[in-house]
Amino acid sequence: MKKFFLLLVLHSSLFTLSQAQYTVLLNFNGANGYEPWGALTLVGNKFFGMTYYGGATSNGNIFSVDTNGNGCKDLFDFTGANGTNPRANLTLFGGKFYGMTVFGGIYGVGNIFSIDTNDNRFKNLYNFNSVNNYPTGSLIIMGNRLYGMTSGGGANNDGCIFSIDTNGSNYKDMFDFNGTNGEAPRSELILVGNKFYGTTIVGGIYDSGCIFSIDTNGSGYKKLLDFNGANGRLAEGYLTLSGSRLYGATTYGGAHDSGCVFSIDTNGTGYKKLFDFNGITGKYPNSLLIVGSELYGTAAGGGTLGNGCIFSIDTDGSSFKDLFNFNGTNGMAPDGNLTLSGNILYGMTTMGGTDNVGVIFSFKEVGLGLSGLNVKNGSVNVYPNPNNGSFTLSLSNVNAAYNVEIYNILGEKVYAETLLQSQSNNSINLTGQPSGVYFYRVLDEDGGLVGSGKVVIQK
Repeated sequence: MKKFFLLLVLHSSLFTLSQAQYTVLLNFNGANGYEPWGALTLVGNKFFGMTYYGGATSNGNIFSVDTNGNGCKDLFDFTGANGTNPRANLTLFGGKFYGMTVFGGIYGVGNIFSIDTNDNRFKNLYNFNSVNNYPTGSLIIMGNRLYGMTSGGGANNDGCIFSIDTNGSNYKDMFDFNGTNGEAPRSELILVGNKFYGTTIVGGIYDSGCIFSIDTNGSGYKKLLDFNGANGRLAEGYLTLSGSRLYGATTYGGAHDSGCVFSIDTNGTGYKKLFDFNGITGKYPNSLLIVGSELYGTAAGGGTLGNGCIFSIDTDGSSFKDLFNFNGTNGMAPDGNLTLSGNILYGMTTMGGTDNVGVIFSFKEVGLGLSGLNVKNGSVNVYPNPNNGSFTLSLSNVNAAYNVEIYNILGEKVYAETLLQSQSNNSINLTGQPSGVYFYRVLDEDGGLVGSGKVVIQK
């Protein structure tokens, strides 16, 4: 019986730089999608994502494509009644993708849906209405509940935080924004321990948005920081975590009103503006990806060619690098999180390319020592992530037993267990281990990569 090996390793020395190489993997052309948003979701050797327009009905679609750019498939076309204009990531859980559309649905103001990963069966789970409307960002999962935000509706028509069962029942408005405490969130929540963290694009004292935390049960809302323009404004990108620090970017504000990168402690203290974009270095940055002690991200505009760029910066704010500048032909206006697989970053642009409706690209810059591995069918999902050391490891399309081994920063094995194929969802308890970022990969005995990613433990 073939075995699979899961290695979760915390050590910055695993990351090795390689010569950068940019490749356009796919040009969108309208029929296969138009103006992609959000990040790509990796399952085995395929990426899954969504476009805001295009597809058979021009209302946006769900697509898949091989990691080498071949085999693009239009998996599902939104028609209006079942949703219109998705603008976020797909969330994988238990053999299904979950997502939202900004418009469409029965009432025209967005919906929540699921689609099976194996046969593309689509289900409209929930239709937003005049009370709660225009969902934004991506969904996250804790237990059997989905959590997300809307930019409109709620008690004050300033947006809300909601939860709903994965089967579409028991919708709950957990918290209503009122302007003073924030307004119109456009990113997604992240989970750290027993709290969610997020941002709003406007509202707060200076009407420039804010950073907030809230308990997972909907109580204990706390505004951690009010953006004021000088320290950033309109935080549209997602937050990310390293240690006890949250990292993010604002689309505007900073010294040149071109956006900035920032960090802040999870308790709301120690806000630090790490870098001010000035146009030439890029402008309008969006989400960040932490790899070791470096942040990687994209700016939707600016750069030396004015079409946006890929950049990196150390988590202490030093060593900013403009890694790549889009020229229009190879894409322009990148948006959404970068996705790391092996030693390659993947992402999308909303415009540019052959038909000027966006591209999927790869950028070889960061290594996890996985570049020589063959990708096998299968996927690994960890949730909640971040977590307090207790999490579930979910595997799909894995047809054998596998071993779980976990190592600490010193290379000491702190956890080992052999799991069976039938154990597709496995509870892992690392509550006795310290906080940190753990990178994982699943390998078979032939060295094939089944899945890789990271687990963040935050107490």
